[in-house]
Amino acid sequence: MALDAGTLSLTLEYAKDLKDMDWFGKMDPYAIIKCGTQTVRSKTHVDGGRHPVWAQTFEFNIINENTVEISLFDEDTLTKDDHIGIATISLAKTREQGADKLMAPVMTKKGKQHGYVQVSMTFKTNAALRPAAPQQPMMMQQPVMMQQQVPYGYAPMPGGAPVMMVPGGYAMPAQQPARPAPQH
Repeated sequence: MALDAGTLSLTLEYAKDLKDMDWFGKMDPYAIIKCGTQTVRSKTHVDGGRHPVWAQTFEFNIINENTVEISLFDEDTLTKDDHIGIATISLAKTREQGADKLMAPVMTKKGKQHGYVQVSMTFKTNAALRPAAPQQPMMMQQPVMMQQQVPYGYAPMPGGAPVMMVPGGYAMPAQQPARPAPQH
């Protein structure tokens, strides 16, 4: 059974027990959330440390997406931002039941769990987001034989020959079997 397309509302609530990436002071965590080709960035929780709170809501258009990835970073002023970890969240339960609230483990690059991130999600179906049904290529359609219908103001084809309707609604004479040449 295919899941319906719709709008996902994801609230990034907070994180707990994250790996501390700063030697001095508290971390300034933020999140980058990816769902398919859509990416959003949360605000930075300045001095949020190992237990940041964001309470931010983001919306995504969902068609075939099944997961959301939340990458957590520590914002640094003078150096490159530190990657804290990543949490991957399945959308199956949310898409089936319409809502879900969960704590997803945050995994480091080395595959160790360091804390978790809490999210709540709601999903509303939206048929306008559904991809168009694939159309059969024109070449695959078979012509239809039918009696000749002559529009007003046009002369019928000679001999009232049957016509063949081809894709696109055009009529053309049906091919007649080859006649043997008269013998003298």
